[in-house]
Amino acid sequence: MGLFDKDYNAITAFLDRKRNTGNVSEFIHTIHNGQTKWPTEKNRNLVLGPDTAVELGNPKDASTSFLLWVNQPDKIKDGRITVVGPDLPLLNGQRVSFGKVVIVDASDFDADNSYDRFREMELLRYDIHLKGYMMRGVSQQQREWSRVSTDAINNGFSFKNLGGALIEKFSALDYVRSTETIFITSSKEDVLEMQNISNNVIQLINAMHKMAEEMSFDCDTCDYNDVCGDVAELRAMRKSLAKKETTANA
Repeated sequence: MGLFDKDYNAITAFLDRKRNTGNVSEFIHTIHNGQTKWPTEKNRNLVLGPDTAVELGNPKDASTSFLLWVNQPDKIKDGRITVVGPDLPLLNGQRVSFGKVVIVDASDFDADNSYDRFREMELLRYDIHLKGYMMRGVSQQQREWSRVSTDAINNGFSFKNLGGALIEKFSALDYVRSTETIFITSSKEDVLEMQNISNNVIQLINAMHKMAEEMSFDCDTCDYNDVCGDVAELRAMRKSLAKKETTANA
């Protein structure tokens, strides 16, 4: 099994249930087709309260935003944008709970490069500067708070544009074969369900961080001992990093 296979399967089961309710819409973004392009505004990416048409994941509401990768080329449909609940134009004038998930099918991940590649992809998640869209992310808590301006909504901004921008960012990485994005606006309960999945993802990421950044390999005193014990990829990473540390100090 891969590092996030359990979480990927839980996300797939969630989407299957939601599709059965008819509350899911899907789109396919084709790279550079121009259909979902949206102008950027990197230096003036600010949406003030009076200019806001839609607010997603306000600190008073439920919010979750996370990234995971799998080695599932037969299951990940490149360019797919899935929306659970109303799309942005239908949310005009509302403040709603929000979930965002990026799933990447990646190649050649191993114990030596997984954490560095994660950090590179994690930065990409927040490197989105679309006109009329403001995002504040708290990666440590896997939360995201966004605003969409009235002008953007009036000009047709939707999750097609946001998902397309994310997909193009990730597709530029040579080790990424395909990318999907998922947006959830259906209910607080649905976002909290996805947040439960993200909690396990956070544990795995934190365990990687502790090993890679702190170079801590004392399993008996580690808060993530039970996590690593269940995941072969983390054990392999620990072994590889510990070997490098021993060689460097020899």
